[in-house]
Amino acid sequence: MQKNEKSKLTAIGKNKIFRSIITKLILQEELSEREKIYILTCAILFLKVYQADMRLISYADFAYSIILRYSLTSGDYRPLYDFSVNFGFYPITEAILKQNLVEQNIEDSFIRSELESFRHQSGYIETFHQSDQRKKFMDDKAHEKAYIAPTSFGKSSIIADYIKIHGDRKQKIAIIVPSKSLLVQTYNDLKQEGLKKRILIHNEMYNGEDSFIAVFTQERALRLLNRNRNAYFDILIIDEAHNLLKGADERSLLLARLINFNKQRNHLQEVIYLSPLIQKAESLRVSEGQQISKYLIGFNVKEPELFEYTTEGKKFVYNRFINQFYEIGESKNKIEYIKENSGEKTFIYVTSPPRIEEFALELTNNCPKIEASERIEELKRIISKEVHEDFYILESLDAGIIYLHGMLPDLLKEYLEYKFKQIPEIKYVIANMVILEGINLPIDTLFICHFYLLHGKRLMNLIGRVNRLNEIFNKNHVNLRKLIPNIHIVNNRSYTDVHNPKFKELRSRIFADEISNPVLSSYKLEEDIKTKDKVQRAGHREKILAIQENETFLTKEPQSETEIVRHYFINNGLNRYYKNLEFAISNFISNKNAINHLWWDESRLMDKVQFLFIKGSENNIDNNAFLRLQNQKALNYYENYILINLKQSLKQNIQSQFAYFRYREEANDPYLYVGKSYGNYSYNPHTEEYTKDTGNNMVYMKIPEKNDKELINYAVIKIKLEENFISFTLTKFFEAMLDFNLILEDEYNKYIYGTTNRDKIVLTRTGLSMSLISRLEADDQLKNLRIDEYNNISPNKNFVDFLNRIDDFYKFEIGRYLSF
Repeated sequence: MQKNEKSKLTAIGKNKIFRSIITKLILQEELSEREKIYILTCAILFLKVYQADMRLISYADFAYSIILRYSLTSGDYRPLYDFSVNFGFYPITEAILKQNLVEQNIEDSFIRSELESFRHQSGYIETFHQSDQRKKFMDDKAHEKAYIAPTSFGKSSIIADYIKIHGDRKQKIAIIVPSKSLLVQTYNDLKQEGLKKRILIHNEMYNGEDSFIAVFTQERALRLLNRNRNAYFDILIIDEAHNLLKGADERSLLLARLINFNKQRNHLQEVIYLSPLIQKAESLRVSEGQQISKYLIGFNVKEPELFEYTTEGKKFVYNRFINQFYEIGESKNKIEYIKENSGEKTFIYVTSPPRIEEFALELTNNCPKIEASERIEELKRIISKEVHEDFYILESLDAGIIYLHGMLPDLLKEYLEYKFKQIPEIKYVIANMVILEGINLPIDTLFICHFYLLHGKRLMNLIGRVNRLNEIFNKNHVNLRKLIPNIHIVNNRSYTDVHNPKFKELRSRIFADEISNPVLSSYKLEEDIKTKDKVQRAGHREKILAIQENETFLTKEPQSETEIVRHYFINNGLNRYYKNLEFAISNFISNKNAINHLWWDESRLMDKVQFLFIKGSENNIDNNAFLRLQNQKALNYYENYILINLKQSLKQNIQSQFAYFRYREEANDPYLYVGKSYGNYSYNPHTEEYTKDTGNNMVYMKIPEKNDKELINYAVIKIKLEENFISFTLTKFFEAMLDFNLILEDEYNKYIYGTTNRDKIVLTRTGLSMSLISRLEADDQLKNLRIDEYNNISPNKNFVDFLNRIDDFYKFEIGRYLSF
């Protein structure tokens, strides 16, 4: 919404008669016949303003909001029906006709028949804009296209549709997703489509094929290209493409690098950008010459109802179009407010993992226990058996509550998401950013309790997660009231003008693209620097220029050993671990040339990492977690963890971690690395002392300060920390040693896959974890699996019989990558 547009709508809201009627509509009070005619006439006038100038989208949105609220409140659905027919909101049209909410005539029979032309092959009816833009998108022969649509408007089906239409030739298609959870979800969605193509989910599954679908993160896609000089992708499908715009973090740089690098190999590459958050397609350009066609679904059939709870205990509802708050009551505290206003499936947004767990405990202690449920009791038995009997969520389940955050092991997090969808008695999920990136949960009410980094587009994306279209227009039960999802902002502090300033951001759903990735062609260094304070500016400029120089360097063929190493370090992200890259390169080459082969051949892999990449660079390392490997105790710990713990089940791992904590305490070594989220002690390497302070280096906790139950839950967190450290840090250095021919492939496989057995390695590359393979081997089930021609793991009848005998958690773990 433009500034002038906002002010005009605000002025309309000050009209005495209009304000009186809109207040009654917002508060769901009965309108007189004259008031009904007046407010519907206003809606028609707003539509005429939009038709005269289609840039004024907020007038159309306001008209729809009025008509939608009127019909749902009064039970008179004819205005909503007429609007939906004329504006192309055909899912609403179909729902009204199916439920006989209007008296139907011959014309309506023709309309019912016409709706079938907007039915997607998956069975649902599309809006006019959705159908129109999808068809044009599919027919467009441009090499680069962006499909931009609100959350839940069919971007996932676009992937399958595009592959079916354009992937029938022998083509190499890569779908790039931002997280492992979304990788699993996308992989399973594609398997359901029956595409009859080889599906890769790991770069090392590639065997030179000329036709495949790869579901990769950007790291795996680049790894495939780097290790196979003749490899390239014909089609890149970039899911959540707005991640390209992010600041100078490694993953946004890698995404841009992938697009550039693949184009060097294949100048005819097709790139598909999918996002709910991009305003201008040209914002996505990684080079000046790019032409990106844009297909936009500019209208949303959902219109959120916005509520506010203040620290003074007052409740308000907000009209975003006229910027008006209406006081509607009081609640004695935020917990009571949440309980009073929660839905069947309620999402409570909290920022950091520790705060999420604290909030879950507070809500649990203030909610009554739910009625005895066989499904909840079965879930508690499974979690006790497969995770631990002291895991916090066991308590919260008694109140119908779970929590999710990025510090839970992936398997456990995905299982809890699955159970939230499956079990009606689980009413609350408390989570943070993990829910923003492609995780589809059946949420009907949202409470936002923290606002750190939650601005503009990200805020709208979060709101868009509530009442997804497949939940509103469910073929078994259509609920048009879900078109107005309930969004509650729960203030955690007072504001000078009473109301949270976030509401002003919600007046519009159109936000300018913030381009902070320095390798994009639209990036402006001076504009970026203006956003920093004076102390940060010089350092930020230096950092950005170094990134741009490095990306330019990668486009050139290295000419010397130093350039080869520099090229490798930058391309594989090793430069991010050092303050001075040139010193790190020189030190690595020196260490490599000084290898004593007798010692080297007998040494453990972790000792080799320390010798090559840390020795001599201790003061140059810019990563506290990696720097820990200068200590022999840390080397011993990770050597043991990789070779033993990664093969254990989740519960065995938790028990091992707990035993390790107690061992550390007994050895008078009580400070444990737990990362920034959970740490409350920092370490000074010069004084070798641990202190409590407010610095950025608070990454340790003190074991004796925690009881057994707390330590068990720290063990759960520690497992995820180690998963991340091994996957995203250590693996890079293992790969570097392999690529520089400093270790043999068998040694690499032993640490990466936990085995040198080729059959097990194949299974690991299809997604099965080392611990799951070990468990299946112990159950004598590996013999009942094979890899089919399309790379899916195919079970025989004996394996299916086995699945019917095991618990739900074990079955879920297998089912993440296995169709049965």
